[in-house]
Amino acid sequence: MLKKLYITLRAQGRHPLNRKPAWRAALDFSVAQVAARLVPGEVCVPFPNGTRLLVPPHMKGAAHFIYPGLCEFEDMGFALHFLRPDDLFLDVGANIGAYTVLAAGAVGCRVIAFEPAPATFRSLQANLQLNGLAAKATAYNLALGKEEGELKFTDGLGTENCVQAAGSTSASVTVKVSSLDRILDGQEPMLLKIDVEGFETEVFRGATALLPKASFQAMIIEKNGSGNRYGFDENALHQEIRNHGFKPCAYAPLERKLRSLPEDWDGNIIYVKNFEAAQQRLQQAPAFQHGGVSV
Repeated sequence: MLKKLYITLRAQGRHPLNRKPAWRAALDFSVAQVAARLVPGEVCVPFPNGTRLLVPPHMKGAAHFIYPGLCEFEDMGFALHFLRPDDLFLDVGANIGAYTVLAAGAVGCRVIAFEPAPATFRSLQANLQLNGLAAKATAYNLALGKEEGELKFTDGLGTENCVQAAGSTSASVTVKVSSLDRILDGQEPMLLKIDVEGFETEVFRGATALLPKASFQAMIIEKNGSGNRYGFDENALHQEIRNHGFKPCAYAPLERKLRSLPEDWDGNIIYVKNFEAAQQRLQQAPAFQHGGVSV
């Protein structure tokens, strides 16, 4: 527990948008986390380019959006710099809608978002309403998989809710399932962010038309072994992604630079189909504004 706390506080001090001494940033983060939990309702925090995010601080894992806001700075910065207003962005595992607000609100592109957990979906809807994004973003209270049906989904775990594994006795709800191929129906996404706690393999089984699309240029995905709970081979999935021409990368938003990652990298991965074109696109993007900083 103490080690986890130390790692969290150190990360706040080293956050790329931090303009304070590391100790002060860690202190401000701690104060914000405690104060947020004393608020009976949701906390409204500023987000890039004048957008806002409603955060339910008592939802497990949600409070990291409160301070310093862009908690996944590299990946969020990539989305903000890579997307353009005429693009389509897919937010699979949208949670309370942080990436959806960035894409539809801060950039102004079209978004299709998916969030199966009923309580979390209500937070996603609230953030769309708060930012006036009804015309830009379509939200589905669905899980994604290979085909239409239903699944048991964990309940009460906040940002860690997931498809319930076989044999689990944790609290759950029944959610509807559809496939990306069915819902997209020929639409042309530019970027996909997928965060489904290890269920990525099944999502891609229902998206056979997506990877080969010439217009589909990038994705943000995590590889951390979570697929083991469902018997999925994550290495096989990521090899399939690479077989379609995607290259594993990481991004430094302040420098506007992509860098290649090793083929066996574990953790957050940005995949791009054309490294040189992606790098040029990122460098030419307008800056976004957040916390008094232009990035």
